[in-house]
Amino acid sequence: MKNIFLSLSIFFLSLSVSSETEIEFSLNSDSIWRGITQNNGEPTLGAEINFSLDNGFFSGAWIESCCSENNTYPNREIGYVFGYQKDINKNLYISFNYAGTNYPNAKSDNYDELELYFSFYDFGISIFKGLDNFPDYYEISYSYHFLNNSLNLSYGDFGSYKNDISSNGSNYSFGIDNLQKDLTLSFFYYYFNAKGSSNLDDDGVVFSISKKTSF
Repeated sequence: MKNIFLSLSIFFLSLSVSSETEIEFSLNSDSIWRGITQNNGEPTLGAEINFSLDNGFFSGAWIESCCSENNTYPNREIGYVFGYQKDINKNLYISFNYAGTNYPNAKSDNYDELELYFSFYDFGISIFKGLDNFPDYYEISYSYHFLNNSLNLSYGDFGSYKNDISSNGSNYSFGIDNLQKDLTLSFFYYYFNAKGSSNLDDDGVVFSISKKTSF
């Protein structure tokens, strides 16, 4: 299946000249994935590159120095994504993509997903379909933009992975993004409500700064 998706990605990329390339670098006080800390409260560095085509197809890749709670965990995450996006009108946006997340030092933790995303006015709905027995994930979000700021709220629900009850639960977050010239300063609070045991509940505050360049 992966070879089919990669072949389709190469085909789509050959249909049109890239209309935009975007590169982003980030420094984060922690790495939070669906309400769960991936780095045990330690800072991470990340980099991401995305290509958008005039015909609506896009692709991208990222790397982050995360997921190192102890020596047995992977010390970096590498991923790729490709798909199709379209603005139906000025208030309705839709995208569909395939994403693969990889851990070079712990390949058994690799996973792949299909995502369907809708954005209507300031609301967003993400539906992730896990492949190869990876759990599905659903998220609802809301963003309110004012001046150079964005107020963001989200709720998500995720099943357990490989019978690990620590990942089975719902998550909530709210925060603010502030755009300062070509830098974005972000702050958010997250809360993870474990379904298996209240002892696994977690919350925290994350700060990040990122720089994005488009050409």
